[in-house]
Amino acid sequence: MVEVDQKKKGLFFGQKLEIIIRLINRQSLLPFFETLNTSELVETHDFLWDTMLAIHSRTQSQEFRRDEVTKKMVSSAKYQKMQGCDLRIDYCKGVECIWSNPECAGKKIKANLDIISQQIMKYFNQEKAKS
Repeated sequence: MVEVDQKKKGLFFGQKLEIIIRLINRQSLLPFFETLNTSELVETHDFLWDTMLAIHSRTQSQEFRRDEVTKKMVSSAKYQKMQGCDLRIDYCKGVECIWSNPECAGKKIKANLDIISQQIMKYFNQEKAKS
């Protein structure tokens, strides 16, 4: 029997399934993101990024370019300035702010998650147009 870490703050299968269903149905994920805590947002980022890579590899002929997605995201430096934050930039780029200022970090993660989900939906729409 596999022992489950009760302290793990990752996503449950049902949460991952809801993400996939919303993506397939081209529904906004923003309301779903609002239900997640900061730890779950980080897990969602990893899950969505991996999902995007998998869908890209199955629907796109060109090689994946990270900057095609990240160029749409607000840079950490610009985000800090917008928030009036005077902490070192590595706090925003790393995981420090996730724990010290979860509301601010969560807002940035949600915006990035929305961009990733829009990219996935774009792949779906391109694939549908081919058929």
